[in-house]
Amino acid sequence: MAIRLRLTLWYLLILTIVLALVAAGVYAFVSSEERRAVDQILRERSGAFTRAFTGEAKEQEREQAMIEVARDYSRGDGDLFAYAAGGQLVARSPMRYLRAADARSIPDLRRAIDAARAGHGSMVTVGDVRCIVTPVDGSGKADYVVVFTETLAGKSSALGLIRNAFTIVIPAALVIAALGGYFLAMRGLAPVAQMTEAASRIEAENLSDRIVVRNPSDELGRLGTVLNALLQRLEKSFQQQKQLLADTSHELRTPVTIIRSEAEVTLSRERTEEEYRAALEGIRSEATHLTGLIESVLLLARADAQQARVDRKPFSLTDVIRDSVQSLRTIAQARQVDLACTTDGPMPMAGDPELMRRMLLNLLDNGIKFTPKGGRVRLDAHRAGPQYVVTVSDSGAGIPHQAQEKIFDRFFRADSARGREGGAGLGLAIARWIATAHGGELRLLRSTPGGSVFQATLPALNPSSS
Repeated sequence: MAIRLRLTLWYLLILTIVLALVAAGVYAFVSSEERRAVDQILRERSGAFTRAFTGEAKEQEREQAMIEVARDYSRGDGDLFAYAAGGQLVARSPMRYLRAADARSIPDLRRAIDAARAGHGSMVTVGDVRCIVTPVDGSGKADYVVVFTETLAGKSSALGLIRNAFTIVIPAALVIAALGGYFLAMRGLAPVAQMTEAASRIEAENLSDRIVVRNPSDELGRLGTVLNALLQRLEKSFQQQKQLLADTSHELRTPVTIIRSEAEVTLSRERTEEEYRAALEGIRSEATHLTGLIESVLLLARADAQQARVDRKPFSLTDVIRDSVQSLRTIAQARQVDLACTTDGPMPMAGDPELMRRMLLNLLDNGIKFTPKGGRVRLDAHRAGPQYVVTVSDSGAGIPHQAQEKIFDRFFRADSARGREGGAGLGLAIARWIATAHGGELRLLRSTPGGSVFQATLPALNPSSS
């Protein structure tokens, strides 16, 4: 069922309940007021009768006074019955409403008359006739009981008119409200339909398209803003994937081409043992480079998919630092680069020591590659409150200012002239991901013509949790 139809039905249900409650309240109020008005008329008539009888009883015999007063009041509206203390009917008016020669023939009135003889007046309803039964005498037991009646038929007719009016007005109001509600629901949900249509046209080829948001401050406008932000993230992710695929293809093409060319040239004619050995060494070197590239790409792909496994076990950061420096010391010496490190005690932390070693190797290797002969690469690690600060500095030529913001992007190389010497441009991207995966951060602290400084902050192991 469409949302606009569901909204209309809910609106009609609520409106029906409200109108029914209002109609019932109005009907009950009018009925109560009509009944109260009739009771007031009967009380006034009964009081006037009692006062008249009291005055006449002072001037003549009481029964004669009752007959005369009853005769005078019989000319008014309603029925009148006057009974003596023994229950005899003393006087009555012409039959108007009750259609009974003796009110005592009606069971409800007979009980009310008997109660009035004991001094207890009451109101009784017989059909559409309202009756008041009143004891007449100031003494403890009534000498007379008078019954006055007033019809409710006129009032019932008025209530009937109200019922008929509600029967017509409420359905008509509901029909009008249904049409108006459906129209308003369509108007209110029109932006949703427009956003749905716009979103259905967006595909991989036009992810740059956006949903038109007419009123960003309302609920639908905020929904459109959120969808546009989602599309922006999708576009960025899609572009990154496309760039990753293009860059990976480009990086893979070179070693594969070298391996194939080396093999073809070597097999083109007979070679000496030394020539075969040299060719195989070149093939092995390119295969090693190719394997490292593929592993790096797969690691980043698993990281993007949040499927990269990161161990959480205690280890000594100092041991990992020293092992990493020792692994690259031979390469540094071959390049005549001074490689040194300082640490701050055992430096325990929780994480994946292999990934941490890879991060440090990437940073150190990056510094060694771009540091000239006679230069230096230094790693300093110390504790600062709840975290470790690891700084890798070099005395190379530095990173161009315009490239510093992109230095951690995948396949980005600040100086294309470095060629394959600079690697595939994944080392710093992987290093930053490793730091982030361990709850830390890696950033380029500064880079000048006198060298670059990278700084990693890593959470220290809480002694209470070890």
